Amino acid sequence: MMKKAICLLLLLNSIVLARAQKDSLPAKTDSLSLARSPISDSFRVVGKPISGTAATYSTKADGTKTASGAIFSNLEFTGASNKFKLNSWVRVTNTKNKKSVIVKITDRTSKKENAPVIELSRAAAGVLGFLKVGTAKIKIEQIVFIDSLSNRNSQIDTSKKEIEPGVFVDTTKTPNTFITTGKSITGIASFYSANLDGTKTATGERYRNAKFTAASNNFKLNTWVLVTNLKNQKSVIVRINDRMHPRMKRKGRVVDLSGVAATTIDLAEDGITKVKVEVIEFVRENTNPNPATDSLPLKTDSVTVADSINSGSVKADSLKTDPNTVFGVASFYSFNLDGTKTSTGEIYRNNKMSAASNNFDLNTWVRVTNLTNNRSVILRINDRMHPRMKEKGRVVDLSRTAAKKLNFIKNGLTQVKVEIVEKGTLN
Repeated sequence: MMKKAICLLLLLNSIVLARAQKDSLPAKTDSLSLARSPISDSFRVVGKPISGTAATYSTKADGTKTASGAIFSNLEFTGASNKFKLNSWVRVTNTKNKKSVIVKITDRTSKKENAPVIELSRAAAGVLGFLKVGTAKIKIEQIVFIDSLSNRNSQIDTSKKEIEPGVFVDTTKTPNTFITTGKSITGIASFYSANLDGTKTATGERYRNAKFTAASNNFKLNTWVLVTNLKNQKSVIVRINDRMHPRMKRKGRVVDLSGVAATTIDLAEDGITKVKVEVIEFVRENTNPNPATDSLPLKTDSVTVADSINSGSVKADSLKTDPNTVFGVASFYSFNLDGTKTSTGEIYRNNKMSAASNNFDLNTWVRVTNLTNNRSVILRINDRMHPRMKEKGRVVDLSRTAAKKLNFIKNGLTQVKVEIVEKGTLN
């Protein structure tokens, strides 16, 4: 009789463990201050995915009106498609490199038979890694965001999401824009027992059932991951802040979710489920992965261009009124403009020392000085920028090789001084 009772207790205990994983090992460290966890950071896929070709918007599309009535900007994560309703959110995945980005459908594509299934802003195309080539084979999935905490904590600002400690993204503009990195892991997910609320995690934080966190031994602490329930395709984004017991590996467990995360992907009812876990990196709002420029090449004949010489370091003068000197913001040409014609009729080349400007006559030689590091280059103005660049404070648009010499390729923009020099000047 005693043996039967013991067996019954063991059976009941194994059932409880299957329903709620209790083996996370909180570290014995002091409590750390914990900023607000991500809100509105889960979604589910609806409908069937669509495959096809994606293209990119032209740089000249900036400022135009979209079908939704919004003003288009290549710096935002938006797209045009005839397959989805306006203002729908979709996840676009590059089938070649598996990178993903979430965009809002704000416009329509051409109705021509060979038109792409979706046309993406240059920011989105840059995240997917096909900005240079212009097109890519993609998969599109319509998604619906889930705000599972909206009724649980009205004091939390659901329009802000922390993507790094102290760094928040406005989710009303670019919610959950991210790229997946590395290989995905498939396995079993479980979830924390409710009575673990308040215990310390491996990072020293207090575990909370209502926070979007998870325990895993497969990822570094503080890694952000996308967890997808393979049974219903619902997904949730969580931060790894705890470890599981080593024996969970033998059971095929790869992640142990917080209570709210488990509820979001409908794991709470089943206790355990098969999931795919992908490491993600958030893309900050208005990140421009490959700064586009606004040079307007004209259809004229080509002329050869001679390179100029880097003049070296030049000390920037104080701001002063001079008809031959202009201060403002410099940008640089998009990589894919190589081979297009400029306003003088020459062929633009990324490796030539040339520039576009509306402040100087064509064929004027100028010295451009980066005011952040005092580096200078001398080059010739052979192209024009779009007139609206004046409103943005842009005074010159440099070739890529010139921008590299001034060391602002990473930043995309920089404050410069542009002054007229005589042809042949070296310093």
